[in-house]
Amino acid sequence: MEMINQFRTLITVLFAHRQKQENTERVENGEEATLRLENEELKRTIDTLTIKNREIQQLMVHKIRETDDWGHEHEAKYKEAIRRADELEKLHNSFFVEAVHEMRTPLSLILGYLGQLVQNRELDGLVSTQVLSAYRNTLALQDMMYQLQDIRHGDDVANHMRIARYDLVDITKQICDLFVDWIAMNNIDFKINTQTPVLWVWVDRRKMEYALRTLLSNSLKNTFMYGKITIDIKVVRIDGKPCCSLSVHDDGLDAQDSARIGLKQISDMAEIVHAKFIQETMEGQSGTRCTILIPLGKRSLMELPVEFVEPDSDLVNLNEFQKEEIAGFVQLIPQKKETGKKLLVIDDSDQIRWFLKLALGKEYRILEAHNGEEGVMMAKKERPDGILCDVMMPVKDGFTACREIKTNPATSQTVVIMLTAKVENEDVIAGIEAGADDYITKPFDLEVLRSKLISQLKRRDQMRAFYTQSAPDTEETAVAMPAPLNEIEVAGNAFMNKIVKIIEEHLDDPCFDAKFLADEMSMSIPTLYRRVKAFSNCSILELTRSVRIKHAAELILQQRYSIIEVCEMVGFNDMATFRKRFTEQYGVNPSQYGQPTRV
Repeated sequence: MEMINQFRTLITVLFAHRQKQENTERVENGEEATLRLENEELKRTIDTLTIKNREIQQLMVHKIRETDDWGHEHEAKYKEAIRRADELEKLHNSFFVEAVHEMRTPLSLILGYLGQLVQNRELDGLVSTQVLSAYRNTLALQDMMYQLQDIRHGDDVANHMRIARYDLVDITKQICDLFVDWIAMNNIDFKINTQTPVLWVWVDRRKMEYALRTLLSNSLKNTFMYGKITIDIKVVRIDGKPCCSLSVHDDGLDAQDSARIGLKQISDMAEIVHAKFIQETMEGQSGTRCTILIPLGKRSLMELPVEFVEPDSDLVNLNEFQKEEIAGFVQLIPQKKETGKKLLVIDDSDQIRWFLKLALGKEYRILEAHNGEEGVMMAKKERPDGILCDVMMPVKDGFTACREIKTNPATSQTVVIMLTAKVENEDVIAGIEAGADDYITKPFDLEVLRSKLISQLKRRDQMRAFYTQSAPDTEETAVAMPAPLNEIEVAGNAFMNKIVKIIEEHLDDPCFDAKFLADEMSMSIPTLYRRVKAFSNCSILELTRSVRIKHAAELILQQRYSIIEVCEMVGFNDMATFRKRFTEQYGVNPSQYGQPTRV
């Protein structure tokens, strides 16, 4: 039985194992079928995508061909448009140039006939006014024609700058003559203020006349009846350089509210010749002021692309009656007698400072200090030409302040005049020993003070000029050396005499420079520079060059050497530099120096 049971058990195990094997095979067969179905599905998807990709590629090729065809067509049309535009531009330019050119002849004839009529005193008053108005407006048309021509051709305005020397006051009066009728009809309060009856400037007359006509026309158009227009002509200093200032000021519409034409052209013309054009609205009052600043002299124009010509004749010719009319608008404003110098007043009294500022303010630029310490600091900072210093002051007295000012190389040559109520001899001696140039006791006479101040400043300027003066043409014209006033000036003269002597000993050495001079004087270069600047008001280079050129002038007057030999004898390496520096100092070329002037 036991064996039968074991046999049954074995059969059961074998049957179970068989069943398990069959189940496993059945599962594996099912999974394989599923995978086979999925694979077939993926193959169908790939085939579909491949077909779609081919279709997209064919579509892209078609689109690229269409784009290329459109690009070629568009490029061809663009080139054709450019060609037509060029042809139209050439046609337009040709017509424009010919039209402007044809305007010249009739405008010239009209101006000629009107100019003759304007000068005719026999015309009726109304007719004369109408003719003058027609003449002025024809000139405006001529200006417009020239502007259009320049813009169309792209011409540089500098190519048309024809510079000559003119009286700006006379030009201004002639241009204002053209607007007499306009001024009268609108009852304009019109004035021409000038500090001098004649002011010579180097300008292009036609450009200057255009600028004046434009500024006046703009002012009259934007000024109401019974308004005011003023022209100011004066000499001012801009960055230390003298300039002619011509300004047109009206009380009409402000710059932002008015329509003013032609100002850009004026600004461009001014910039070309290193002049300035300024338009400003006056604060606290209505109106606009336009100013033209013209550098005086010819030197600023020498390096510019301009043409120097003989002065043009007057463009505007009016009869005597019309000239008399405009003459009534001109008034000569006396110019303030300004010295251009700075004067420092050191005094603790507000009344004394106020009085001196009121009395001397028209002649000097007045600086103020309340005590000696403040005065010393201001003297070092501002470098005044003269100092009026009280003695009895808080913080630092006048003697101490004067001594510090006179012992400082930067301010040692400043003129110091002591003002004090102390009249004892000991006080006067103390002031002189402190380095004061003069001593005035209170109460003082203003005219005596003014006279002493002018005398001291003049002596200082003479001493400085002595070391940089040009060589005289004859012995009779030699500048006498001023007598020294005190030990400081004596020391200054001795110092400068030694400097000039060293320079003269090395005139033929082109390598002579500030370092060599400093070594000879046993000084540092900064110290030497400060002392030379204080005594001569010029740099070491300027002083050396001045001495060289001065000696060259003396050699030329001897007529024993050629110009080239003189150039080498005074240490110049090249003739061009020598000629340039000589011309700057004497106003003529070396070959012309000492020659008789042709009348």
